[in-house]
Amino acid sequence: MKKNEAKAPVIKEAPNPPYKKRNVWLEGDRDEIMDFAKGYMAFLKEGKTERLVAERLEEAARQREFADLKSCKALEPGQPFYYNHRGKSFFMGVVKAPLDQGFRILGAHIDAPRLDLKPQPLYEAEGLALFKTHYYGGIKKYQWVTMPLSLMGVIYRKDGSLLSVNIGEDEGDPVFTITDLLPHLAQEQMQKTAGKAIEGEKLNVLAGSIPAPGEEGKDPSVKKAILDILYEKFGLLEEDFLRGELELVPNFPPREVGFDRSLIGAYGQDDRICAYAAKEAFLDLDARESGNVLAVFFDKEEIGSNGDTGAQSRILEHLMELLIRKLGDKEASPLEIFFASKALSADVSAVEDPSYDGVFDPYNRGQISYGPILSKYSGSRGKYDANDASAEFLSHITGKLDRKGVLYQFGELGKVDLGGGGTIGMFLSQLGIETVDLGTGLLSMHSPYEVASKADLYMTYRAYKAFLED
Repeated sequence: MKKNEAKAPVIKEAPNPPYKKRNVWLEGDRDEIMDFAKGYMAFLKEGKTERLVAERLEEAARQREFADLKSCKALEPGQPFYYNHRGKSFFMGVVKAPLDQGFRILGAHIDAPRLDLKPQPLYEAEGLALFKTHYYGGIKKYQWVTMPLSLMGVIYRKDGSLLSVNIGEDEGDPVFTITDLLPHLAQEQMQKTAGKAIEGEKLNVLAGSIPAPGEEGKDPSVKKAILDILYEKFGLLEEDFLRGELELVPNFPPREVGFDRSLIGAYGQDDRICAYAAKEAFLDLDARESGNVLAVFFDKEEIGSNGDTGAQSRILEHLMELLIRKLGDKEASPLEIFFASKALSADVSAVEDPSYDGVFDPYNRGQISYGPILSKYSGSRGKYDANDASAEFLSHITGKLDRKGVLYQFGELGKVDLGGGGTIGMFLSQLGIETVDLGTGLLSMHSPYEVASKADLYMTYRAYKAFLED
């Protein structure tokens, strides 16, 4: 070989194999996965509205003798606490260290897409009594027709007394439904786009058909007959609807899907699957290893986190001020606490559906049963309305998950020009809290019957527990 001739490069084996996601079913404990799903399915069945979920969360806190932060005079360090905010958002936490060290925060939401009754909902047409509705959140309107619906919520009578409404869930209850046009007469309807085939003002719900006997000089009235029933059974006047929050939700219960029972089909899994995993992770936490931890369950995420029970409200600041006062920590301030805190926005994401290929970037998509999806950023198109997590925080989170043996995956909500979506992450980060999204992937998201993997549910719980632990 000549003196200046270059040596041939030595090809060395790569120091580590290419990144590859791992299927939870192939590496997880199947018995634990299946058993964990049982409690979740019961949680879904009992919590079809945000108010009912908040009630279940408060029951769990009270059973464990958590202090009610509203009513307790002082809070001892290490004493778990809860705060029910106006019956529609909920908070539970524990303080073990000085407040200025911040919190580890799990943030989920407990509202879901649905149909709300309008303030003046009841009317009569063609011998039928019907309810007018206004849909809540992002839905495909055509998915909500010709299915059984339950009527749930609260309504205040004129005398100020409260009536809790739950009609349809018990076996002997009647249900409600929205009719659709028969195919024989639907030629024009079928020519419309999916978004126009069923219009919002056509989402009218059947409420009855037997007319009351007509008074002298008046025709029989189905509406009057329904009002008579409402007064006789519930003491309700028509004007009482003005003081109500009544929701129509799918009537069917959660069910296992598939021959192998590996999937769960149910209404409201966005975002109650992450809410349940967060609740269980918090309640299973060893208090000796907890530090300062907080689980938050917001309302109104599906309509932009607005209102006094949503993540854009001042409730987290109020909560910090209460803690400062009741712990006697006069040196701390809410802003200081937030800037020292870290959070997971515990909200669902989407997974690739083989029947609808082409909407995801194949290199940055979530897949069913590969664990919760870590999304560096949310928002849409040019990352508008997004939280964009830093490399430092991603390193911190993935390090914790790796050390605990949690299987997870990275993913985005669709292709850049097609996808996007919001979570409460951007509102947590606006307070100065380091935040990243980590949640379970769903099929048929925002439909009346969303589908999730039991394996992903269980690994989401494992991920949240790993995050909360020191």
